Amino acid sequence: MLSCRTPKMPESHQPRRASLIRRLFSDPALRSALFAFTVTRLLILLVVLLAANIRFEPVAHDQIGEIHESTISLRHTRVTDVLTRVTSGADSLWIMNIARDGYEKEPFNTNTQHTWAYFPLYPLLLRAFARLTGNLAITGIALSSSLLLLALVVFYQLVIALDYESEVANRAVFYIAAFPVSYFFSLAQSESLFLLLSVACFYVAWRRRWWLAGICGALASATRLASVFLIVPLALLYWRNLRWEGRKLGVDAVSVLLVPVGLVAFMIYLKSITGNAFAFADIQLAWGHEPGMFWRPLLRYLHTPLQVSAFWDFRLLNFLAALLALVCGVCLVLKREWAFALYTLISILVPLSYQTSLQSVARYVLVIFPVFSVLAVWGRAPRFDQIIRTVFVTLLSLMSAMLAVRVTLALS
Repeated sequence: MLSCRTPKMPESHQPRRASLIRRLFSDPALRSALFAFTVTRLLILLVVLLAANIRFEPVAHDQIGEIHESTISLRHTRVTDVLTRVTSGADSLWIMNIARDGYEKEPFNTNTQHTWAYFPLYPLLLRAFARLTGNLAITGIALSSSLLLLALVVFYQLVIALDYESEVANRAVFYIAAFPVSYFFSLAQSESLFLLLSVACFYVAWRRRWWLAGICGALASATRLASVFLIVPLALLYWRNLRWEGRKLGVDAVSVLLVPVGLVAFMIYLKSITGNAFAFADIQLAWGHEPGMFWRPLLRYLHTPLQVSAFWDFRLLNFLAALLALVCGVCLVLKREWAFALYTLISILVPLSYQTSLQSVARYVLVIFPVFSVLAVWGRAPRFDQIIRTVFVTLLSLMSAMLAVRVTLALS
């Protein structure tokens, strides 16, 4: 008589697989990253699903004035439809267009906005994975989220490598995952990839694996222009290591020069299709960006501080994010952590110097990871830690709700 029981896995394989799983989940970096990732991504998903399904009834009236009745129903909702709608706008739409159709091949002009402003590595990855799934939007969410999880693991390892205790690393990982605009880490955009490559560049450099650090920097400079700034802290880390070990300049110093390779390759490509190697920078004029002093957008906010938001600019949040980055950068200078300090200050001062408003500044701060390591040290005080978590989670929920209903200040 034939048995209906499922064949058992050979006993020799069962302990091996169980042992592998135990080792994976016993790793503190993975546990910390999984906790922060799961809590924040589920929060964003829940808020987005609820907010995207709000339906307002016709205006009613009471003794005070107008009231707005509403209903929320998930009965006929497809999660994939909601997520596709959420990520198919603003910068995500530009990137998905590049992944699908490539860059615009025409002589350079600033008459309108063009795809040349967006760096190529993330769209290339998105195109490759979307060929397997056939859905750019959902693939972008899955790709970005996976890259975020990897970035959180490496970030934890970096904080530990800097001789901080595990509690500081846990807080740093959670803070960056719960930052008020961290939903960008799960959209079809380059934030997660940039965070992973920049953190990895610092981590492997700290471990004195200079060639790997240079490769990470080169890939990062094909992801976002800000990655070029990695050459400065990487050179400082290399020089610091030379002094500590008392050795002379070696061949591995060339690894630092690998950082701009990704940018140079993109410039060569832009020259071939537009005639302008600097099209990625010059096209910023079409978005209204122009060079100036970094304090210009900060002073503009202080001139009218009670105007909390304007169109695409959540002015208050962006101002506080810029102030946070500047304060953390100064703290790193005072602690003489020069590589991290310079990276932090350059990463915030340069974008402030090319904007007339504070639009998108919180997104720039989102990927400046030393900011969150400084916050994590401050979080040793339990009251301060509670305040940060409460403010971040509350604002993340609010911003995710506005993202779901496509309020423009949540899209930038």
